[in-house]
Amino acid sequence: MRNVSHVFLEGLTRRLSDGQNILLAGPRRIGKTSLALEVLRRLHREGHDVALVDMFGTTSVRELAERLANALLENRTGVQRTVEKLRDMVRSAAQTEVRLSVQGIELGMSFARRQGSDMELLEESLGITDKLIRASNNRVILVFDEFQELSRIDADLHKILRSHLQQKPHISCLFLGSKPTLLAQLFSQGNEAFFRYAVSLPVPEIPSDAWSGYLVRKFSERGISITPAEVGLLLKLTGGHPQDTMLVASEVYYVLMEMESQVMESQVVSLTVLEIAYQRALESLMRAFEELWGSLSEHQGAQQLIKKIAYGERPYGQNASPARVGRILTYVMNQGILVKMGRGHYEFFEPMFRDYVTRL
Repeated sequence: MRNVSHVFLEGLTRRLSDGQNILLAGPRRIGKTSLALEVLRRLHREGHDVALVDMFGTTSVRELAERLANALLENRTGVQRTVEKLRDMVRSAAQTEVRLSVQGIELGMSFARRQGSDMELLEESLGITDKLIRASNNRVILVFDEFQELSRIDADLHKILRSHLQQKPHISCLFLGSKPTLLAQLFSQGNEAFFRYAVSLPVPEIPSDAWSGYLVRKFSERGISITPAEVGLLLKLTGGHPQDTMLVASEVYYVLMEMESQVMESQVVSLTVLEIAYQRALESLMRAFEELWGSLSEHQGAQQLIKKIAYGERPYGQNASPARVGRILTYVMNQGILVKMGRGHYEFFEPMFRDYVTRL
């Protein structure tokens, strides 16, 4: 597994360092953000200024401006919420305009007093990239996580952001998102502001043999042995979903730790241990699955269709409208829940969510 990740990380790091803009789209919880953080760590070590802006839950242009400023300034201050610190510093100051210097970078932090329009503050935050480039003569790498949320914040943000970025050849962008269909439209349709702005790369899947070798090695380091049969069952239960697989594996370890009658050095992963670990992992995911299931009620027919597929039924029934079923399938696939495997054949991207649905 390490070799697969290593090759992809090396290539992604080099592309961004060379000035290429990249799009990584895929369902949530498959490791996109973890990949991005490792890439940023490597690029920062090379001397580049880096910033990750999480758009998930962002509700306004002003909040986006502050998140961007915080992420950019952290390169120089080492403080995660620099804007808030500045605001505390000038709360009692008499001046209307506050000028501060952060390691040689002069900043007009008017938003420390929450002044200016939302768009003006966003422009000021984007302007920090120019100051960083002039100060270090290196590239600035921006990562926008859950980028599809941009249009929900403000319909004009795509044009504003593209206008700024295309004039800055020393900025590279990595766009992450959990709505592949929507992101594909944003970057491939001619009427969109980000048309052909980034190269879309597939998030690499981890092969079963790579998972197997990795799990056997990690368990062995803890004095635990696991047979290929148990590894195969674990991967069948999780479908190789990165976070779910690691969650079940960690629960296996803790289940074994609780078996006080055994000596850790001679422990073996049995079918019983694996079943207990899986149930615990499923319980820990219950709240997230409940929220996902509840959100599907907003689209009429989505829950019913997902139930059918969870129980092994075909989505297109005798009395179902093909057009309506097609629209629902497009919706749930865009949510990263189902994957089309062939004509009329769909599977759950996350098998543990399927188990949750069948237990409702």
